This record gives sequence, C-alpha cells and structure tokens, in this order.
Amino acid sequence: MGKEKILGALIFIFALLVLIYYTWALVLLQNAITGPALLDWVNNTFEPGLLRNIFAPDPMFLIILPIWAAAVLIMVIAMWIGWTMITTPAPEPLEDFDFDEEKADEEEETE
Repeated sequence: MGKEKILGALIFIFALLVLIYYTWALVLLQNAITGPALLDWVNNTFEPGLLRNIFAPDPMFLIILPIWAAAVLIMVIAMWIGWTMITTPAPEPLEDFDFDEEKADEEEETE
C-alpha cells in the first residue's frame, strides 16, 4: 500500500470520527441547553404541542443546526477526498515513459 493510500485512509477515518463525534456532541449539547428535548418531543407527539415543537423550535437550535450542517459538509468532503485517494490507482512513473518517441510522433504528424 502506497503512502498516498495510507494518507487517504487516515483522512477518511479521521473525518468519519470527527463527523460522528460532532453529531454526538450536538445531541449532548442540545440536551444540556434545552433539557431532554427528545423526550419532550415524544411526550408531546399526540398532544397539541406537536405543531408548536415543529414550527417553533428552540432558538438556540436554529443557531446550532447550520453550524452542524457546515461541519458535516466539510467532513463529507474530507471523507470523499480520502476515499478518492484510497481508490485511485497510482500514476505511471515518468521514468517508464519515453518522451523522445512522443516528440518524434508529433514531428511526423506536423510534416
């Protein structure tokens, strides 16, 4: 396995772990700020408070959500870069390529 593939695997794994940790921390932070919001939502599911919870969420959540979405987007892009580094074959070494033969072919085409 080449150095590029190892680096790609490290980037992919690191981005995945940061994505999981950041999402997990968001849930914990949301519960720390507003209390157990998930349990409140479940308890209000069949009560009139459901529409209020959906259409008027906690203002702090409206600040946290776009920041979380941006972090997820950045981590997904990093994971994509890592995956591309892992799956792309290594380029052909330049010392195996004959530049003189290519120049001769171009000269023949121009004449």
